[in-house]
Amino acid sequence: MYVSRRLLLSFVCFTSLATFSLGSSEFKRAFQHKKADKAQPKQESSSTHNPIHDELQIHLKEPVFSQGIVKTTQGGVITAEGIRIQAQNIEYTNKIENGHRIVRIVAEDDLLIEFGDRAFVGKRLDYDFVTKTGTLLEGKTFVDIWFLGGDKIELREDGSYVLYNAFITTCESQENTWELKSENVSITKEHLLAAKNIKLNFFKIPVFWLPSFKSNLKLFSDPPIRYKIVWDKGLGPRATMRYRVFSWEDFNLYFRLDYRLKRGLGGALESEYYSPDERTTFVTRTYGAHDKVVSDERGPQRYRLQGLFSHESIDRKTHLHLTYDKLSDVKMVSDFRSSDFEIDTQKRTRLIINHQEDVAFGTMSVQPQINRFESINQELPHIAIGVKPFEIASTGILSENYVTAGFLDYVYAKELHNLFHNTHAIRLQTKNQIYRTFFAGPIHLTPNLGVIGLFYNNSPSHNSIGQGTLTYGANCSTELHKTFPSLTHTIEPYAEYLGLSQPIASLNEHYFFNINDGLFQINALKIGVRNFLFSSKHPSFTPTFSIDLYTYGFFFDDTFSKTFPKGYLSFYWSRPSFLLNQESCWNFQEQVLDFCNSSAAITVNEDLAFGIEMRHRSKYDWRKASHQSFILDMARSIQNLLESPLSDGRNTFLGKMQIRLSPKWTCHFESHTGWGRRQDPAYNAFKFDVTTLLSCNWNIKFSYTHTTNDDRFGMQIQLAKYNLQLSK
Repeated sequence: MYVSRRLLLSFVCFTSLATFSLGSSEFKRAFQHKKADKAQPKQESSSTHNPIHDELQIHLKEPVFSQGIVKTTQGGVITAEGIRIQAQNIEYTNKIENGHRIVRIVAEDDLLIEFGDRAFVGKRLDYDFVTKTGTLLEGKTFVDIWFLGGDKIELREDGSYVLYNAFITTCESQENTWELKSENVSITKEHLLAAKNIKLNFFKIPVFWLPSFKSNLKLFSDPPIRYKIVWDKGLGPRATMRYRVFSWEDFNLYFRLDYRLKRGLGGALESEYYSPDERTTFVTRTYGAHDKVVSDERGPQRYRLQGLFSHESIDRKTHLHLTYDKLSDVKMVSDFRSSDFEIDTQKRTRLIINHQEDVAFGTMSVQPQINRFESINQELPHIAIGVKPFEIASTGILSENYVTAGFLDYVYAKELHNLFHNTHAIRLQTKNQIYRTFFAGPIHLTPNLGVIGLFYNNSPSHNSIGQGTLTYGANCSTELHKTFPSLTHTIEPYAEYLGLSQPIASLNEHYFFNINDGLFQINALKIGVRNFLFSSKHPSFTPTFSIDLYTYGFFFDDTFSKTFPKGYLSFYWSRPSFLLNQESCWNFQEQVLDFCNSSAAITVNEDLAFGIEMRHRSKYDWRKASHQSFILDMARSIQNLLESPLSDGRNTFLGKMQIRLSPKWTCHFESHTGWGRRQDPAYNAFKFDVTTLLSCNWNIKFSYTHTTNDDRFGMQIQLAKYNLQLSK
């Protein structure tokens, strides 16, 4: 009969109860008599001290001694280093035969063994304390969610064990739904499993066979077995099986097989490696199929080659990060995160190497275009070097210096080849700045002066060209504090001035690869006040509440009719049960809300949590990489920008909700809704997931996904990570 994890733990917790008493005085006298009777002349008299005996702690009830053997049928406990044995019938032997010491135990009935960090139950145990090995008949144990057993289990000195005619399952009861069967299974002390001639049985029927198998029985982030059935509108059903075919130490290898009735077979090979020191990560996904994502997709084949490698040096000074993502088409990635593609590559193929020393740092990045359907700024490569700010000759003036160099090639998607020409150039840049802080009581004033220099060996006129501008400005701020019994309030008024002189070259005389190429004369003043609340009960450098209210003013420019055309508000409030965040801007000149991004994440109780987010962008809020950069606003007129794709108003609502309906049933809801774009219609997409626990640590998830192009029904069955996690 299989024994559940809960029953095993109960045995371990209550073994010290009064069912097994300490050894009687009769047993003590018998044991002393045995020692005297078995003492050897000369050689044994000086070595009657037995270290094995010192390690043993023997507690038997109503023991009977005869010829060096102690027996009991009333129960007892024997413990030694690395093992603890408890049983109803115990036969303990401690004697010398033919010059060899025998220290042995035979135990059966209500048998429980603690061997290392594992608990075993079985029918009969024969254990040798001299060799620290033993044999357990009809034994069973568990590792995390796994239940293991065999006709015979060999316990070895190094803490490993071997199971013969073994089974592996996740079912606690005798009526197991599934199991792995093998002639013999070896398991190391670190829970590494090696088996041969593996059979996978469902309801006692063999359905799969492997000649050999290695696996790590420790818990991993992904379940070892997963089945899924998806029904797409217009495409029909698709069945998926994902199975961990190899796992050893910190490496996992998965195989996935897909089959769609209308399209045929597909498959994937996936691998994962996470180093124990958390410095190295390597994850891959390789997928190919005769399938589609939506019914109007072109082409008979689809594939995705995806990988991520990250490594950090021992001294933490060097970090390497590599991602690659080759897709057959742009529609391979759906609107919602899919468990089929869980690597966060951001659809980019890029290598980044960072190195940092005490006085300098360096970065090298390589980013090629491997998907012809996307436009991208290729870096072949791009190198940046910076020097830690240093003081100039004890003057208090600090100097910052930063240089970059690289070959940049902006290539367009194949659909745009006939409309635009690729731009490429060797690009060199230097940024140098000096600044010094002055103190006037509580006021801090930091003026700065610098230069930005650029060189391109190619330009629209096919000539090399240089670009440069002076930077100047100042920061001025102060802090006011007030401490209350439970919190500290900080007010920080501030002003920041940013100025760029007229650049040497006009905007049309050189290429633009990124935001750093956009240099234009600007004189901007930012004025604001920040408020922070720090909790005294939970002291940290992060405030629990903050508000930043500020505005920008522009001088010597005709873009805006008002000197201070926009006002901004940034709001943040964090508590254990909720997080509120908002960033917004009011356009005084046009009297509209330029943008507003508001979000809330709330945990109501252990059964309910939800999050909502609202994003609004008016047609006057240009699609810029940084809202704090206004060079684009200075370089182009408002009317010119309104007529460009940079003017793209929209509204987006995002929602998430997690509900635990019962201890075994959970529901997850996610929605994306958008409207108000200039030429695009409104859209609504949402997804429901309902998950419940089945027997044998399996869970089943029912899904429904609706997008503008598809309605998808899905069912997924997989082994749960650990059934106790739902109650945390």
